[in-house]
Amino acid sequence: MHLVNKFTEPFVVPNHVRRLHRIFESFRHSPPQLFWRRIHAPLVAEHQALPPQITLVSWNVHKQRDARLPADLHTLVRQQHPTLVFLQEATVELLDAPLLPGHFAPSWQYPWRAGSETGVLTLSPVAPLRREGMPTRWREFFLATPKVALATEYRLPTGARLLAVNVHCLNFERWGTVKVRAQLTALQARMAQHTGPILLAGDFNTWNPRRLRLVTALARELQLTEVAEFVGARKTGDHQSAVVNWLLGIDRALPLDRVYYRGLSPLAATVLPLTSSDHRALQVTFAVAGAKATGAGSFPPP
Repeated sequence: MHLVNKFTEPFVVPNHVRRLHRIFESFRHSPPQLFWRRIHAPLVAEHQALPPQITLVSWNVHKQRDARLPADLHTLVRQQHPTLVFLQEATVELLDAPLLPGHFAPSWQYPWRAGSETGVLTLSPVAPLRREGMPTRWREFFLATPKVALATEYRLPTGARLLAVNVHCLNFERWGTVKVRAQLTALQARMAQHTGPILLAGDFNTWNPRRLRLVTALARELQLTEVAEFVGARKTGDHQSAVVNWLLGIDRALPLDRVYYRGLSPLAATVLPLTSSDHRALQVTFAVAGAKATGAGSFPPP
């Protein structure tokens, strides 16, 4: 009788379970566009066209988990004077910092952190002619965060338009490539509409040969060339354990962060000595084909 009474009493769902249920239901019923509906441009750009030399910095900033990261970004902008900065796993709070004018494409909004968003952020002293956020249809682990790319178009000194694509690729697929293949297919279709110069850079999560082959195929179809030689070591998926790498299918020699280009000439490529993220920042300087050099390859610091 005691057992019967125990199990027939009304069951009260704990509050923490209720909260998890609400979060799960919001993920199930929220279309992807809710996570990228806003692209922010808080500052007014001062320049109308990119210079004859373009310095690109691409960096996965690991959601600013390291308190040193904002200061490192300020130092980077002041010392390197980049023309374009591609940040992945950026937080929307970075737009409040007086770095450069920027556009932010959110991919994820934390339900438990007062609406704080993460995504990709593209900074430049030049106002883009167009911008477009491209979220993935798939999510990590089917329920967690989607990924996003941000395409921006800029006028070059030759009058042509540069398509600059800041990308963060889907990651967690141990035995397949269905999700990342779908993301890259959509990305390729969008980029194929552009006939001029292209910069494609970001965190491609190319930690095994199958994933790298998909990115290489996209580059081949779009006639993009990879910047292959960097001064310094790029971030790989290496877990510092042969057993863990084997279990996860990780090739410890493959870099995750990459830069591709078309219609430009690379002049220098280096890995910046910044340690406030689990990724390393890549910096590449390009010359614009057909543009006359003016001496300075970048704008003065903000």
